[in-house]
Amino acid sequence: MLFDYRQKLLAKSTKNYNVLLDIGYAEKPNKYLGNKQVIGIDLRAVEKPSNYSKIVVGNANNLADYFNESSVDAICCGELLEHLINPIDFLKNCNKVLKPNGLLALTTPNPHHLFEFLSTVFLSKKIFYSPEHVCIYPQRWLIRMFEIAGFADIKIMSGGLAIPIIGTIWFPRPIAEFTFVMGKAHK
Repeated sequence: MLFDYRQKLLAKSTKNYNVLLDIGYAEKPNKYLGNKQVIGIDLRAVEKPSNYSKIVVGNANNLADYFNESSVDAICCGELLEHLINPIDFLKNCNKVLKPNGLLALTTPNPHHLFEFLSTVFLSKKIFYSPEHVCIYPQRWLIRMFEIAGFADIKIMSGGLAIPIIGTIWFPRPIAEFTFVMGKAHK
């Protein structure tokens, strides 16, 4: 339920693309994806969700090992960028496998959200610390990272606020819990 808002955003933004690559899908496959062909790639092997056409066990940092250049219409990934050592290289690899004007849509935590602010004020590892996160990127940096990776028509939107029991709801972009970013492959 907490992931539904973000998953719906990703599905809605990519629904008009035939071949969709869902990167890092294994922990929470996106049941809202209804593209003609949905391909999931993850480091872990899990059972293929019914709405996915194909599963690839592999490293998203090496997309060229699994996909030809300009072979995918759209890519979505939820909560992945903050785990990567070289996010700009990852974004460049996404751009390579996307067809011209293909879409990359992703969600990532917002460092300006209240929880992150409190984490910084109190430097509390007990409550708001995630050892899997390498870095959490401000929205203006995300735009620049997409530009460096060769994307155009970049849009930043609210990824919502997770509220226990209720789920994730819309929340103002600058302080939303998560940031939703989209960019078009520019070649």
